[in-house]
Amino acid sequence: MTESTAKNDLLEAAKAEFLENGYEKASLRKICGRAGVTTGALYFFFKNKSELFECLVKNTAEGLLYLIGRQTEAEVSGSAESEKYQCQLNEFICMNKEIIRILLDKSSGTAYESFSDKFGYAVSRGFFAFYNKFGGTEEYEDIMMLIVKMRVQGYIEMLKGDYDMDKMMKFSALMEAYGDSGFQGMMKQFNNITKGSD
Repeated sequence: MTESTAKNDLLEAAKAEFLENGYEKASLRKICGRAGVTTGALYFFFKNKSELFECLVKNTAEGLLYLIGRQTEAEVSGSAESEKYQCQLNEFICMNKEIIRILLDKSSGTAYESFSDKFGYAVSRGFFAFYNKFGGTEEYEDIMMLIVKMRVQGYIEMLKGDYDMDKMMKFSALMEAYGDSGFQGMMKQFNNITKGSD
């Protein structure tokens, strides 16, 4: 077994262990058993469980936040690239669903335990940009945060499912369509409320 093969096997084993038990309950002994290597081999590549976790998730975490930010900026500015960027974001989520689920739902006790909040904040930037653009006020900002949390939880639930790429892409597109229609309906109701209070 080459060094690169052993390292890749350890990362795959760690992904399975973190998915099953979360970071805090994950066992390095079990990870080594899954990978078919000794604990000495693990420590050859990683100082500890924390470094192993970071090596597993770092690139995906950075890539996801970048793609959300790019898509949000395009959508808010009315760029023609918005739809293309949304498709690329959905594809990235589908291709990295296990790592993203770990980041959102299994990272307690790590430097990434607040990633769900960062993900929510990135998603909320687009929501709040449209909210402000269409006349939203501070009075109803709390409901926007609740909607964002619902959206993040929706992604987590979708990622838990055993879906192939085609179905994941369809589900992502449906979630986006539902979110857009729901937002428009909410703003219509919001405008009716504010007009009624004048």
